[in-house]
Amino acid sequence: MSKKFLKVVSILVSLVLLGGFFTGCGKKEGSSSTTETTTEKTTETTEKTTETTGKTEEGLEPEEGAKLIVWESEGPEGKYVEAAIEKFKEKYPNVEISYEPVDHTDAKGKLALDGPAGVGADVFAAPHDHLGELVASGLILENDLFADETRSNFMDAAIQGVSYEGIVYGYPTGIETYALFYNKDIVSEPAKTFDEIKEFAKEFNDPSNNKFALMWEAGNAYYNYAFLAGYGADLFGPTGEDRDALGFDTEAGIEGMKFYQSLHEVYPVNSADTGWDPMMTAFQEGKAAYMINGPWAINDIREAGINLGVVPLPLLPNGKNPKSFSGIRANYVSAYTQYPKAAKLFAAFISSEEGLKLRYEMTNQLPPRNSLVDSIDDEHLKGVLEQAQYAFPMPSIPEMGVFWETLPTAFENVWNGNGEPETELKAAAEALRASYQ
Repeated sequence: MSKKFLKVVSILVSLVLLGGFFTGCGKKEGSSSTTETTTEKTTETTEKTTETTGKTEEGLEPEEGAKLIVWESEGPEGKYVEAAIEKFKEKYPNVEISYEPVDHTDAKGKLALDGPAGVGADVFAAPHDHLGELVASGLILENDLFADETRSNFMDAAIQGVSYEGIVYGYPTGIETYALFYNKDIVSEPAKTFDEIKEFAKEFNDPSNNKFALMWEAGNAYYNYAFLAGYGADLFGPTGEDRDALGFDTEAGIEGMKFYQSLHEVYPVNSADTGWDPMMTAFQEGKAAYMINGPWAINDIREAGINLGVVPLPLLPNGKNPKSFSGIRANYVSAYTQYPKAAKLFAAFISSEEGLKLRYEMTNQLPPRNSLVDSIDDEHLKGVLEQAQYAFPMPSIPEMGVFWETLPTAFENVWNGNGEPETELKAAAEALRASYQ
């Protein structure tokens, strides 16, 4: 992930989700008959497939004359799909598969246009936060044949990320979150707790020289919510789908925000000055012993010659792990496919142990399959993957758009001493609920 992405992530997520919110509302009121018709077709196709094949791959064969189109982003991901097609055809030589480069963030909108015309993908990649609208629009089929396999073999965050209202739809391919980066030339043994970092900061910090024990984008809710979640403040409920269960305006959320407030003693800088550039510069100059960052920063740090270490985020004072936000990449099967058995077989192959091992080797993206955690040979990526076991996927419901507008203000006010945790969180909750009207 690039520096540019980090700077605009909140804006982009907000715009995408807000767009989904208003579009989704219109569909519910104005095009229910279309959605119902599509849903009926999807259900009929799924029922026919299930009746024919059962619930496992055993005995499952692709339709005769099956031809599939697969959409995935260009670059390493696209090259991987081409390699996966060749591997898949070793087992199913009669299935004709073609790859078309379509960015995974664009697939949802393109399928809505191309699917009804019969020229869309049969299998396509998409980020997990598009799932709610994909389901509501009737664009995808349920992962019925391989749901048990998915639940048994993937990280909880990945399972949750590809599920909607308890139903598994996707086939996970990658997971991304953030972790604790440290300079091995400064710290021989990384801190196990945030209390250790606080003690270390008393000796290491030199604010006049922009030297701090720990740095991160302290005004960014994407990183900061991990502290609240670590105290039990599940955003939009345990599955991230209940808009009335905000999570942060609770006793748990307030305790988490108080802890976040206490970290100002470690990094006593105005939140507006805690961005990507000062953090990366300080870390590369040896003026930051630790930082909270993600795999998108690893290459820049390696190129700077820093002796880098990456481990899970330290334990909170309550003894729990911070629950970082994660992003889940996955494949989905189009509701418009004429070959649902072949499409599901290919999507499942990409998420198989064999498929994901090859994907990791070609893309360097972290596989969320439990059996592959120990096989990651990159020590830095492995540290991120270990944190991913405590992560939870960013909720995909439309209300996340308003979350990105309200929570950053609460964090900034608390950090800068312009508000108290309970007051700011209650105000954010009131603003978010007001948007439901």
